[in-house]
Amino acid sequence: MIDRIAARAVWRFALLIVFALTLPARAAVLDESAASRLAAVNEAIKSFEDDVNSALHDLPNNEAEQIESYAYVKLNLEAAHERLNTVFMLAAVSVYVDSASDQLLILNLMHGQLLPQSKNYLSEKRDAIASMANAHPANQVLATYAARADVLLGSRAIPLLDELYRRTGDLAP
Repeated sequence: MIDRIAARAVWRFALLIVFALTLPARAAVLDESAASRLAAVNEAIKSFEDDVNSALHDLPNNEAEQIESYAYVKLNLEAAHERLNTVFMLAAVSVYVDSASDQLLILNLMHGQLLPQSKNYLSEKRDAIASMANAHPANQVLATYAARADVLLGSRAIPLLDELYRRTGDLAP
């Protein structure tokens, strides 16, 4: 009887150790590389914003329609930049937070709410920029902006969010 109780206690202790060892490993889903990649995309969006802003300031004052179009592109880029910056900040915090339970909380929040909504949001911003270019087919600058937004948001940012979604989804019990 005592051997049985001791064996159970040893077994429970072993399971507790295994669980404790696997919890931090499971929580380390995102690393500095993910945060770095998000930062790089964010910097590229900021550079794009700056280019549009520069072009906007170079437009003649009597070109109201062009000014409105460029400002629309700029505002959509700013919104995408802010959203991606939020994802970056949470990813960075999740890398450096000490508590595994806090890290899991952050990653579950990212997986359940932030990443899917951010992907949709970035898609909307990309589509809005493309729509502006389609509304002004003779404007090559807007066509270039649409192509650049498609590469930056559609080919870089959104696939990165998809990857982070898959990685944070691995946390599900």
